[in-house]
Amino acid sequence: MGIWQLMTWMITGSRQKSEAEVTRLVHEVIQAEDFDRSHFDGFNAHTQMNHFDKSENVTNAGLDGWKESSVDILVPTRERDPDGNGQPFTIPGLFHRSLTSVIRAVFTEKAAKWFHLTPFKRIWKSPTGQEQRLYDELYTSDAWITAHDDLQKQQLDNRCTLERVIAGLMFWSDATHLAQFGNASAWPVYLFFGNQSKYI
Repeated sequence: MGIWQLMTWMITGSRQKSEAEVTRLVHEVIQAEDFDRSHFDGFNAHTQMNHFDKSENVTNAGLDGWKESSVDILVPTRERDPDGNGQPFTIPGLFHRSLTSVIRAVFTEKAAKWFHLTPFKRIWKSPTGQEQRLYDELYTSDAWITAHDDLQKQQLDNRCTLERVIAGLMFWSDATHLAQFGNASAWPVYLFFGNQSKYI
């Protein structure tokens, strides 16, 4: 009877429930050793999502160096302003973190084991023996190789014996729509590490 009820639930209501996801629900949730039906008395998914959202706002704000600040900006108005600056406007709730904390967090991720820490030149050799320099990744560029060499030549005052490497940070920004309908949008700043191959 339990299987019939589960399969009936799968084929009714939303059509976004795939066979693979229902199988995963059974294996990872219903058959879990710590699964207890009594925990679901009076259960409401919307209420639980609100609980999770509130707990994330409280606990995750300080993780990995995240900070919350208010930002003061000058907004132009129709009124004539001899200084030409506009009216001050405070925007609360800006979450930000230092680049050092971002670098530290990224270099401790599992994906960092694939990062290229030593630059190199990539050469393609044709069947006739002609060589051609390839420029396909940031860590194969002349600028990276020069910066790496300059870093190795620097004097160290603190007697550090750790390997010195470059963290290649690439930034860009682009407008992003936040809703399928309407015109709500944001302009986030993205960060990509040049140490990681673009193919990954």
